[in-house]
Amino acid sequence: MCANPLEDVRVCIADSLGVPIDSVRMGFDIPREEFGDISIVLSKAMIERDKVSLDRLRGCRFVSQADLKGIYLNIFLDRERFTQLVLSYVVGREDYGVCREGRQRNIVVEYVSANPIHPLHIGAARNAALGSFIARILRAFGNNVQTRFYINDAGRQTAIVALGFKLLKEFEKPANMKPDHWIGLVYAITNTVAEIQRVKKELEKASGEEVKKLKSELDELMVDAARLYSIAPDAFNVISEAMKSIDFEEEVSRIMKEYEEGEPSTVSLVRSIINMCIEGFKETLKRFGVEIEVWDWESDLIWSGEVEKILRELRKRATMHKGALAIDFKEIDREDIRERLRIEKGLEIPPLIIQRSDGTTLYTVRDIAYTLKKFREFNADTVINVIASEQKLPQSQLRLALYMLGYTREAENLIHYSYEIVNVEGAKMSSRRGRIITLDEIMNEAKRRVLMELEKRGGGSEEIAEKVGIAAIKFYLLSVSPSRPVKFAWDSVLNFERNSAPYLLYTYARTEGIFRKARELGIELDWAKMLQKIDKRLAETARRWRLVKLVASFPDIMYKSYKELDPSPLAIYTLKIADEFNTWYDEEPIVLEKDESLRDSKILLVYAVNKVLRNSLQMLGIEPIERM
Repeated sequence: MCANPLEDVRVCIADSLGVPIDSVRMGFDIPREEFGDISIVLSKAMIERDKVSLDRLRGCRFVSQADLKGIYLNIFLDRERFTQLVLSYVVGREDYGVCREGRQRNIVVEYVSANPIHPLHIGAARNAALGSFIARILRAFGNNVQTRFYINDAGRQTAIVALGFKLLKEFEKPANMKPDHWIGLVYAITNTVAEIQRVKKELEKASGEEVKKLKSELDELMVDAARLYSIAPDAFNVISEAMKSIDFEEEVSRIMKEYEEGEPSTVSLVRSIINMCIEGFKETLKRFGVEIEVWDWESDLIWSGEVEKILRELRKRATMHKGALAIDFKEIDREDIRERLRIEKGLEIPPLIIQRSDGTTLYTVRDIAYTLKKFREFNADTVINVIASEQKLPQSQLRLALYMLGYTREAENLIHYSYEIVNVEGAKMSSRRGRIITLDEIMNEAKRRVLMELEKRGGGSEEIAEKVGIAAIKFYLLSVSPSRPVKFAWDSVLNFERNSAPYLLYTYARTEGIFRKARELGIELDWAKMLQKIDKRLAETARRWRLVKLVASFPDIMYKSYKELDPSPLAIYTLKIADEFNTWYDEEPIVLEKDESLRDSKILLVYAVNKVLRNSLQMLGIEPIERM
């Protein structure tokens, strides 16, 4: 645990009672205000040893009063001394809230890694926001972090979009369309036309209820086809006409096989398409404030021979399952191994198919080689894969396969960072049919809405609207625990009055406004000098004392988010301190306080709130704004 105001108090209490510090940390809690400022749940051992003596607590200078209620030790702090302690930490450390842990670890964070066949959608935005936060907070606490993106360019979906471009030949993309959006459109057209052909063929042989079901599916497909046609009629006609004279499945399988085998013309076609898509991704991610350091191509793993090497090892343990080579995990699927590999109890693990009948490999096999590459190239202690919860089974199979092959260290230190989906009100997404809500569209809409709101409030530039809009999206996606789905609704995302990034940014700008006003009045903002002259009345009122305690708890909250790699505690805390500050701001004068000593102490408290807000926002990947 890093040193911070509350940790100093915990150490002081432990020393006074003569108990181990861990026993105080474990039972530490913040009770309802009427019960005290802090509470410690006493362990059975502490009670039995008669270690808890209220007289002994007098040895801790931060304690003013204590009550023993059953197993609860409720403590009221000495407000003057504790306030001095808290503000000394704030003034003394620019990075207040974080600390460096003892051993620096090498950690790879792989995130986003979206299929390069369509633009990034709102679900990828949550992945990007989470992955970026994980990398940022790991670095802040002293770890050596590398971020990577895995370009899935060797699968069926890539072959489908490659076929679409092959049929289009020299067709030019529409003007003013980002390359990744164009690729997504071609993919959707190719796939939708193929699906229509399939359903029509099945209808010729169908009977009874099956006919009704297929007709319903065809109606849906025709609606999607009409929408895609309206966007790019010429491209739709070219692909649709060309598809009549080919065997779709045969062509897709051939492209997949040729690409894995490195056939030059197919490699040239696929790589040119995927590179275009990746350029679009990079543009979107840069705008969203997300950086990736290493871009790994799935095909490079195959061509390097690393996948074949893994395949040879797997074949020695393979059996036949449903006509394909597979790995059965029954021998190692034990409770102790599941616990070591963090595999959910009760999750059924079927055999892992490792190779199709045409000789092409499945993505989990390639993931084994990629995992080893990440550990090896960065000398990683831990590899974190930020992947949606629907990939729970493949990620579990991946760890089991690594364990089975003897890569126990890698299996035990490969983390599936699971998160739930994003639901958008009134939207049903399908990338195969071009029905996706792109991150680009979401960012554009956020900017538009923010600009309108700023204009209502008396002004605002496009630059500020862009920053606030992107901050709003990012904060909303991070404020919900990764284990819970996100319901994306504009009224909540862009609420300028509460529970949003715009609200937090307004609060931060308000603190900066206080400093500007103070300078205009000739008040010297020398924090070190102000610290030496803190007015003992500063923490007398309930509101200001509450703010002091909230500022004090910031390092604990930051540490919790770090240990759990969960941004939501930090996001919720930041809203809480903003609420408390804004209420205080409305209740009493700060810069216009007539008592000079109290005025300067109030401004110092504003500085503490300002620093906590700034450091919180930056940790969440949000740029603080001084004027709005």
